[in-house]
Amino acid sequence: MRDTACRLGLLILLVALAGCQSARHTGLPSFGAIALEAPAILICEQASGRVVLMDSATDWSDPSAELWAWDPAQDPGLSDEQRGWFSHPSEAKPARAGTRVLVTASGGGVAVVDVFTGEAAFVAYAGGNPHSAALLPDGRLVTVSSTGERVTLFDPSAGREPVQTLPLVDAHGVEWDAGRRCVWAVSGKTLAQYGYTPGRDHPELLPLRAIGLPVTPESQKHPRYGGHDLTPIPGEDAYFVSDMDHLWRFDPRDLSFTPLPQRHAMASVKSISQLGGGGLIIVLQATQNWWAEGPITLDSTGRWALPGARIYKARWWQPSDAGASSHRLPR
Repeated sequence: MRDTACRLGLLILLVALAGCQSARHTGLPSFGAIALEAPAILICEQASGRVVLMDSATDWSDPSAELWAWDPAQDPGLSDEQRGWFSHPSEAKPARAGTRVLVTASGGGVAVVDVFTGEAAFVAYAGGNPHSAALLPDGRLVTVSSTGERVTLFDPSAGREPVQTLPLVDAHGVEWDAGRRCVWAVSGKTLAQYGYTPGRDHPELLPLRAIGLPVTPESQKHPRYGGHDLTPIPGEDAYFVSDMDHLWRFDPRDLSFTPLPQRHAMASVKSISQLGGGGLIIVLQATQNWWAEGPITLDSTGRWALPGARIYKARWWQPSDAGASSHRLPR
């Protein structure tokens, strides 16, 4: 217990040095009706099949560290078939200014979960092992499927069936770029850019370019190279990108990849997340097959662990208001 307390003390100090104090001083984002007293971390916990919000300042072996959870097995709005879509959650991130959580799962599902009710406001079947999703400003959804090797566009206002699919080999990550009004999607060997035409009845993604991921002696050992996570860097016009062996910074202004200055060589990173501009960076680095019991800091000096968990991704809870006012989702 003493070692655990020391690790947590160090971690809390690191958060404080990153500029995050208590909610009373910094106005930390709330989570539904929960006023956060410390930064929170959203995790994809595959052992229990849930998406869980965890308190970063509490030992995760303490049940009080769990602040909120979405359990598809307990969601009364889902059919038995739909619950099966959400085995092995693979992505969870905030949407609609933090009023929703966007979820994908390897069982094939994509969901938009209401944080206030803890129930899904929309679900659909993307199939092909979905690994991530992005919510567009008009409420449409884009998913990427790794084994299905595709990008899929959904229009929740029109139903659960896809309105468009495009091929993308080993697709793993996707983000909406509000400034450029485009979608970025990372695959095994490329970062693809898509324009977006909203249209009342015929929304469409338009392939614009495919940028090759950096090739290194390490990446060449993997036939599919292994592009994995794609997430914005807070406070910068840039993105984190992970592959099987390295962490990169992608600059969409000149389409360049550069080694991540804070740490470049790091294998098996399933997710990377920074707490605000210049803040603490955490990664979910797989320690067993594709999961770990919790995230670690980028320099590996701080860590969280949920005993018995199989966590696939972990992200700081930091909603963005960008485009939130124009989202349209059915209840």
